[in-house]
Amino acid sequence: MSKIIAFSGSNSSTSINKQLIHYISTIKENVEVIDLKDFEPPIYSPDLEKEVGSHQKIKDLVSKFSEADGVIISTPEHNSMPPAFFKNILDWLSRTGATYLDGTKYLQDKKVIVMSSSPGGSGAKGAQALVQKMVGYAGAEVVGNYTLPSFYDNFIDGQLVNEELKNELKDVLSKI
Repeated sequence: MSKIIAFSGSNSSTSINKQLIHYISTIKENVEVIDLKDFEPPIYSPDLEKEVGSHQKIKDLVSKFSEADGVIISTPEHNSMPPAFFKNILDWLSRTGATYLDGTKYLQDKKVIVMSSSPGGSGAKGAQALVQKMVGYAGAEVVGNYTLPSFYDNFIDGQLVNEELKNELKDVLSKI
């Protein structure tokens, strides 16, 4: 069976994208939910990288990726972009993966699903598109994407209640 890791690009304790990831872990087997706050490095800069090298917690995250067959990411959106917290982790990963795993990018040949959700009708599609581009650069094989718009109308008491969106999610998850 495939091992899948899943996470949200949010550092909020009340994140709707974290809620979506936890829901997925209840309907899809072999999904390990991780919290990116456990791997949070300082703000990336070339000077800091030169001074300290790769951040150990990011190396640990790269190891988690290397052990997984697939990855599910759900990103929030801040001003049509992924959150700065998430972008910072992706910046460190892009630098760490290239030197840590014998030159292999951190998502090299990994099947990845990129998802997003927001309280509004767009479902954070802007941030989702950017994250999809970034993980593609990291070597990911993006096999699907999913958008959950109007979160509070479609996700109630920890459950996805919109049948059409639920079926769409199941279809996307079947690809990984």
